[in-house]
Amino acid sequence: MPFELSLAAVTEILVQPRTWELAAIILVGGVVRGFSGFGGALIFIPLASALVGPKLAIPIFYLIDLCTATPYGLRMVPKASLREVGPMLVGSWIAAPFGGWILVTIDPDTLRWATSFMVLAMVGLLASGWRYGQEPRPALSLGLGGTAGLLGTATGISGPVIIAYFLGSRASAELVRANIMAFYALASLGSDIVFFWNGLFTLEALVYAALAAPLYAVGLALGTRVFGRSSDKAYRLVAFILITASAISGMPPVSALIR
Repeated sequence: MPFELSLAAVTEILVQPRTWELAAIILVGGVVRGFSGFGGALIFIPLASALVGPKLAIPIFYLIDLCTATPYGLRMVPKASLREVGPMLVGSWIAAPFGGWILVTIDPDTLRWATSFMVLAMVGLLASGWRYGQEPRPALSLGLGGTAGLLGTATGISGPVIIAYFLGSRASAELVRANIMAFYALASLGSDIVFFWNGLFTLEALVYAALAAPLYAVGLALGTRVFGRSSDKAYRLVAFILITASAISGMPPVSALIR
């Protein structure tokens, strides 16, 4: 088993200051996600990795996602296009174990640098408004799915590339949304298996996730409420600034100065 449950072990985790620092981070991540429609992982993973390392931070977020977003995404599967989502899922499931190997093998500081640069690149892609602009092709879908599976398990960051790709199709907004939600729900289940197999779903990760999931839900509600009072330009600018600040703060030299 990857963990042994005991009251003493849980209590020890709960009294650690970093537990409540992580709680604050996930609350902010939820607010940004509810506010802008994206950015939960882009906020949480760089900052959480600076506190507890990527080997703990990434599984925590996947556990939170498993409890909050995955069930909803699975309900989108019947509405999605298997022709478009299927090749991506195959690529993701094939590549996910390699991403898991990177996560458990590569030096944590190297992963934190990679994650921060990945987040900054994703913010640039989202801010540019770039879209693929053509119909999805099976070979490209397979490759992008593999890239998403590798990056998702290795760094926890894979979303904007897939989103930009799907948004470039001529499909209806309803189908695009269903494709995105269904893909991430099913792809994340593959990553969850990899994390479990590698012993990354530890007791510590489970306790942090159990504490964080309700706070993430509260953040989503607060962010959604604020969104209703903000302009499109303003909310995107605030989200990009917060995510960029998170990526920079997660870099090893910067986080060392902050802490």
